[in-house]
Amino acid sequence: MKKYIFLILIVLGFGLIYWFRIRTVGKGTLPVITYHGISDENPTNSEYVISNAKFEETIKALKEADFTFLTLYDLDKLVSGEMKLPKNPIFITFDDGYRNNYENAYPILKKYGAKASLFMVGSQLERPDFLTRPQIIEMAESGVFAFGSHTYSLDGTFLDGANKGKTFLSSKLEGETDAEFYAKIKNDLVWNNDVVYNMSSTFPNAIAYPGAMVNEIAKKAVVDAGLKYGFVGANKFATKLSKLDPDNPETLLEIHRFHVSPSTNVKNLVRFLQSNN
Repeated sequence: MKKYIFLILIVLGFGLIYWFRIRTVGKGTLPVITYHGISDENPTNSEYVISNAKFEETIKALKEADFTFLTLYDLDKLVSGEMKLPKNPIFITFDDGYRNNYENAYPILKKYGAKASLFMVGSQLERPDFLTRPQIIEMAESGVFAFGSHTYSLDGTFLDGANKGKTFLSSKLEGETDAEFYAKIKNDLVWNNDVVYNMSSTFPNAIAYPGAMVNEIAKKAVVDAGLKYGFVGANKFATKLSKLDPDNPETLLEIHRFHVSPSTNVKNLVRFLQSNN
């Protein structure tokens, strides 16, 4: 009889632990904002390039509003419930890996004790205007930056045809089978994982989909390549932490992000982020 009572208590104990984890994880949201280039040089008036002053104004305002800067490396702990979501959390993210992220954004982040995450396009690294290995090593060792994937070379878009405007990650080539498309995506991501690891000494746990586009085949390739989290963009609200279930990989593959442009009003952005907590 005592044996059965003991077994029942064990089962109830595990049930309470699971219930507590769900209750703990189910609080709050994950506000994520996205940048690309940080530079005072923007000859084409691109919406993807923010001036140094505008970026510093934003980071300073977030710091003064008591936001806690989180990175990709905090995601596992947050999703599992091991880490409690702090008051006013914020994820700062960068796409592509432009050299001005090191030259301009990195010093500003250090100045305010902020952190950020950068999604690398592996094939672009070491090219003019993109990050070099020594720069990435410094950024990683400082603890200011975490690194994720933005594909190795599938960051482009189709310029014509039926898939015009769609991304290489979200649409098949003409005549390409599902199996061929899957293999292409997975091989690209596995290769980029190695690049990120060799550059930063940390294996990436997340991908930001180029153009914020992805399909179901690509999602499977993402998971099979060893990436847990996927980020989309241009969203109007933050993802609720309660929606992210570590036992259900599908729930981890469309975390929302807000795009920051040169016209974004910093005060309005801070208020908006506070309202999404």
